[in-house]
Amino acid sequence: MRRFILSAALSLCCFPLLFAQELKTGFFLENNVYSYKINPAAPFEEKPYTFFAVGLGNVSATAMSNLGVSSVLYPTASGLVWGFDSDVPTDKFLSMFAKDNIVLPQVNVNLLSFGHQGEKGRFNFELNLRSDNYFYLSKDFFSALKVGLNEGLKSKSGMYSFQNLNASSSNYLEAALGYSHKIGDMITLGGRLKFLMGLGAASVDINNFTGGANEAGDFVASTDVDVLIATSFLKVGTEMVNGKELYDFTTMDFNTIGINGYGFGADLGITIEPVHGLTIGLSALDLGFINWNSTVNGKIKYDLQPIDTVEQGLELQVAPASAAIKKLNYNIHLSAKYRMPFYEGLGVGVLGTYQKYFKEARIGMDFTPFRAISLALSGAYNNFGYDFGGALNIRFPGVNLFLGLDSIYFEMTPQFLPVSRGITNATVGMAIAF
Repeated sequence: MRRFILSAALSLCCFPLLFAQELKTGFFLENNVYSYKINPAAPFEEKPYTFFAVGLGNVSATAMSNLGVSSVLYPTASGLVWGFDSDVPTDKFLSMFAKDNIVLPQVNVNLLSFGHQGEKGRFNFELNLRSDNYFYLSKDFFSALKVGLNEGLKSKSGMYSFQNLNASSSNYLEAALGYSHKIGDMITLGGRLKFLMGLGAASVDINNFTGGANEAGDFVASTDVDVLIATSFLKVGTEMVNGKELYDFTTMDFNTIGINGYGFGADLGITIEPVHGLTIGLSALDLGFINWNSTVNGKIKYDLQPIDTVEQGLELQVAPASAAIKKLNYNIHLSAKYRMPFYEGLGVGVLGTYQKYFKEARIGMDFTPFRAISLALSGAYNNFGYDFGGALNIRFPGVNLFLGLDSIYFEMTPQFLPVSRGITNATVGMAIAF
């Protein structure tokens, strides 16, 4: 069973150092060669250009959460303690959590990219390594742990429950081919087609859990859990126990990582310039799915069953075979940019983002004194709070350097962890551009 827990953790964190949103502050830059990542119909630059990058040409890492260090660590006279400690009042501990607590880490690593913009058309090709992850923890989960670990274990009484604890991870290669075209002087249409190759995925959905001590003082529990692991580097056998087919993780074997699913996706966009200097855009990104070949597709379900060991509580029964089709985490952007009539090097704009778990409105401005340098600053309000960002793009003949942040923290621990909450989107990249 320990090997099972290890394998699940490996699948959930298949590429931990590498959820994926593009740098939104970069949208406001005037000379960003990767502007098509926010809208495949992004406005054309005045002069044609070609770019090329191999290996880490554009790396975007995102970590969003409404949880911070102050949610789980508390200062006491003897030092920092976990919020689950009996010295921390229950009301104070639970006041630090929202009803819905979400952690969204994502990564997009560009392995290869090239493209060209002409007078009326622009094409691009990319090969990316992506990791999209999602963790949801309800406030009831923290309440059940806090009360159960302190009052429940001491008194050996009471039942504690929570619902809807979810964790999922999808890791895949993405080959994307894009093209955009200007229609007249006002409209630009663009799109990207994507072929997706799945490397590994995992999901754990605890639909409900109730546990505690019965009248005899024994620990009993009821739960309904769905588990999916899809990866080529793991093989697990099964065994029959009391008429039930269970996964036998003592027979688990590891192989090399390979393709374990395929899918398709698309980005669509349009921009309109109703008057000179004003550009209005709409885009929908990551519309698609991956069909995974599941390695483990099981369920843990029992009702007020006495639990004597951890292994007994984690008996995973083989579920009926079904297609493991996972939708991509789509993004919808609505934007507007305006170049100042008195100075072409100064612009302002607004960018709205809608995602299943993330909504944001961001305003920004850019300063581009000449084609080689563009600097952008932005401020945003989203469902995680307020944020401020900055981005810089430097393009000289033969080289393009890009870096930026969508969030700048003012209150952090010495270990650079956010105190109250966390939302970071950092992007850095380099390309050959001419």
